[in-house]
Amino acid sequence: MQELTFLSAQEMARRVRMRQVSAVELLDAHLQQVARNNVRLNALVTLDETRARARAREADAALSRGEEWGPLHGVPLTIKDAFETTGLRTTSGFERLVDYVPRRDATVVARLKSAGAVVMGKTNLPRLALDTQTHNTVFGRTNNPWDVERTPGGSSGGGAVAVAAGMSPLEVGSDIGGSIRIPSHYCGVFGLKPTDGRIPLSGHIPGMPGSPRGVRHQGVAGPLARTVDDLRLALRLLSGPDGQDTEMPPVPFQEVPRRDLRSYRFVWTDDFGGMPVSAETRAALAGLARTLEGAGCVVERRSPGIDFEQSWNAWGRLLGAEVGSEIPVQARLMTALHFRSMRGDSAINRGIVRGLWGRMVDYTQALTVRDQMMATVEGFLEGWDAWLCPVTVGSAFTHRPSGDWVEVDARRVPYMEGTSGFCNLFNLTGHPVVVLPLPPASGRTLPLGVQVVGRRWKDEALLSVAEALAEVAGPFRRPPNV
Repeated sequence: MQELTFLSAQEMARRVRMRQVSAVELLDAHLQQVARNNVRLNALVTLDETRARARAREADAALSRGEEWGPLHGVPLTIKDAFETTGLRTTSGFERLVDYVPRRDATVVARLKSAGAVVMGKTNLPRLALDTQTHNTVFGRTNNPWDVERTPGGSSGGGAVAVAAGMSPLEVGSDIGGSIRIPSHYCGVFGLKPTDGRIPLSGHIPGMPGSPRGVRHQGVAGPLARTVDDLRLALRLLSGPDGQDTEMPPVPFQEVPRRDLRSYRFVWTDDFGGMPVSAETRAALAGLARTLEGAGCVVERRSPGIDFEQSWNAWGRLLGAEVGSEIPVQARLMTALHFRSMRGDSAINRGIVRGLWGRMVDYTQALTVRDQMMATVEGFLEGWDAWLCPVTVGSAFTHRPSGDWVEVDARRVPYMEGTSGFCNLFNLTGHPVVVLPLPPASGRTLPLGVQVVGRRWKDEALLSVAEALAEVAGPFRRPPNV
């Protein structure tokens, strides 16, 4: 039964539809996997076993009547604890919400249920999803399945661990500065940060339930999975306007067939403004480039010509201004002190603090920089199918206080740049990104991923590129001892 839990979500659904396994048996296999691993990893923080069992029984009964609910019929999965779930506690890792039970589902949750999914639990995250590690005072720390002394990243860290450890085949996370991509990279799974505006964030915390929506840029919802094909299915199920997030354009999902690998053109870089990356990251990315060249692809190493200090600062100013608009003065002061106290002089931290206390002119200036960066990245991608670059400065690091240094071989870099510095540019510009695991190398025991960046609104084409790349880089690898 344990091997069932490492199938793709679509293969699980196929076996349920073909009566090769029942939805109840599939749920039992996942609950057993949770029982084996969750005490050690602390990925799932709220388990909804009673209602999940009832839903699985309903799924089996529906099939016996010849009814199919959708492409995820009977598949158990998890949801990041930032998304509201009807009748199921949703805390966003925040002490004031420890007993909050929503009366509605977030849009992404409702759409997964409509596709036949069985929601069996919620996964851990940092407090209000505002960190690149996963720990909070409500549920404690989540551990990386490859090495429990290391972080799984954040803020969708619990979800990445659940997927990597076979406790869930599919997770919905959120990402405002790398929160899907960093955990995918650290835990060795696939993740999609879609174009800003493809998937509704309605029902996501923050903002606080019932409060005005302050965060209107840079944040997205997106899936984590063990195959690119499951990411594609999730995008198809989750994307499109919901009547609540009124700024979402009606961009229809379109299937884009995969081309021959040799027809793709790739540009790559491991240099973002001189920020260091580990030697193993540099070697892995260069090795992928050589493999693609050997397969007949056009591959070129090129600098994007971006002022990364400016982009990091603008990202921070927008985040600080929009998050700050939702919280009282005292909370804003504490948030500013937290970012000021971090080790090192970081353009990201300076931007966040400035945004928290900024005037409207500062906010509009940051939006203007966003416009400029968006055009620059779009121009850089002209003529290329994808841009390959690191996810972070290295593999998963050991647990530490938020804001401590991040080591890169013999060097140290500020915390936010060491974790989010390669990611947040694409939140600022809204470009879609797939993270896929790179092939293992001699002497490397921890996963490494690569960001595969595509043009805005071309998410489906990007997924086709990523699927071709995954055949070169290899499939998901199961962590030891799970």
